[in-house]
Formats: sequence, structure tokens, C-alpha cells
Amino acid sequence: MSVISEENKEILYGRSINPPVIDMNKCVGCGECVRVCPSQMFELVGKKAQVDYESTCIGCGHCWSVCPEEAVSQKESVSLNGKECRYEPAVSAEALYLIIRERRSVRLFTNEPISKEQLGRIIDTSHYGPTSANRQDINYIVLDTREKVDELRTLVERFFEKAAKLINNKFMASLYSMKLSRATVDYLRFYVQAYQFLKQKEQKNAYIFLPYGTAAIIIHARSFDLWAEATGWIALYNSALMAHAMGLGSCFVGLAQLGANMDKGIKKWLDIPKDHKCYGAMVLGYPDIKYLRLVERLEPKVKWL
Repeated sequence: MSVISEENKEILYGRSINPPVIDMNKCVGCGECVRVCPSQMFELVGKKAQVDYESTCIGCGHCWSVCPEEAVSQKESVSLNGKECRYEPAVSAEALYLIIRERRSVRLFTNEPISKEQLGRIIDTSHYGPTSANRQDINYIVLDTREKVDELRTLVERFFEKAAKLINNKFMASLYSMKLSRATVDYLRFYVQAYQFLKQKEQKNAYIFLPYGTAAIIIHARSFDLWAEATGWIALYNSALMAHAMGLGSCFVGLAQLGANMDKGIKKWLDIPKDHKCYGAMVLGYPDIKYLRLVERLEPKVKWL
């Protein structure tokens, strides 16, 4: 197997990864690390586990997690805080089903602030979502006050004011269609019309563009990363579930994501690197409304093969 250079590791994984180390005095040669490793870098030699292809390691920590003797150690991937996995899930399937159904897009919030400790716990939860090849390369921007969320909303509104003028110009609309796709332009046109309608209304508490929350989380990653959008939204969804469990409400705001990627002023204000894209945004706060019932969804479109 070819050796992956440190430079290529940075490209593939976004970081340098320290390979695992095996304590031969503890290893009993059970072979669990050999079986579980997705990179196939372990081998059993003389009834002891051995790391043969350390450059292929993605730092997933599976080897540490399954070793019955705790013979494997690896910087940044192992946990020595005494917490162990359960053989049974922490919650029942029915409880998880209800948690997922209970979580809603909340757009009505109180003025009560969310502490940095709470926001830190939410992000820590999101960080355990899966990432392609265990890159863990999602970056977070946190707006931790209502004033900062309001400032972002103003920037997004200004972006839509400019967008309204551009998409009404056939030539500019055509350029946007080639750059972004016709569907994106139609999507933008719909929300521009919605914005023009909503800005005439005095009541904007449940604002569709960026609700009046007291905090927001924006995620970004390298623009050439094919999987960043998927892993980013998984991270945000984990955040939303954790926020719900903590008594907070959340709402995904794709329009802020669109603005951050199309408007240089918004991207600069958020301090997103030039070679990065915004892959998702979410506003949070304490709900100012109680949802009394679960709602239904359309039947899933399933094709059994």
C-alpha cells in the first residue's frame, strides 16, 4: 500500500493524524482492532497486533474503542475520562422517534440569552456527527447575542434588496442561471418576492428570513470539499436535537447561507476564509410559544428493491 504524504493528508483529511500506538505488554492478540479498522492498517504478527500502514489512518478511534485490554492509544482520538459505550443504546427507539418528531422549526423566541456554556455544549454535540473519512473539518461561527443576530439579518435583507433588482434583469438572471442553476434562480426569485411582501408587514416575529433569535450558528468548510455540505447539515441537525433537549428552539436558515456565499460583504462580516464556503446556518433561542401537538408529514416516497 502506498504511503500518504503529510501534504496529501492535509488535503484529504484537513489535518495531520497521529497513528495509533500499541502497548505490546497489554495486547493479547484478540484481533478486534484488525477486524474493525476501516483503513486495514493493522495485522496480527506473532499473536500481537501491529500497525503496518500508519499513513492510511483516518483517526476514527475504532481500534481504541473495541480493544478489551485498552492496549491501543492515539492522540486526539482516545478518551480517558472513564466513559464507556453501552451495549444497549442510551435511549429507546420510541423515545428517539418522539424527540425527532418533537423538534420543530421555531421562529418565535423570547429575549432570554443563551449562555456560552450552553452554546458550547450544543456545538460539542454537533461535532460528533459523521464526516467523510473522519475529516472533522467543519468550522463554526457563533453569534451569541440578539444584537449580532439582528446585524446578520440586516445584511441578509440588504442582499435580498440587491438580488431583487438583479433577477428582474433578464441578462443578470441568465448569468445567475449559468453560475448557480436555473432552479436556484427560481428559488431566489420566490424568496425575493416573499421578502418584498413580508417587509410591508409590521408583524415580523416569525420572520421567514432570519427569525429574531438570541444566537446563531454558521458553519463553513473548504469550498472544494465535495462532502462538506452533507456533513455540515448533519452537524447542524445534531445541534438542533441537542438544543431541543435543552429546552431551546432552533430554525435552519438557508437564506443566510445563500447570502454568505453570494454576498462578499456578508462573507467578510462573518470572517469566512476566501477558500471556504458557508454550508449551513441556524438560529436559536428560548421558544416564545408552546407547540401542543405533533404534526404529520407526507408518507415517505420509498422504492423497495
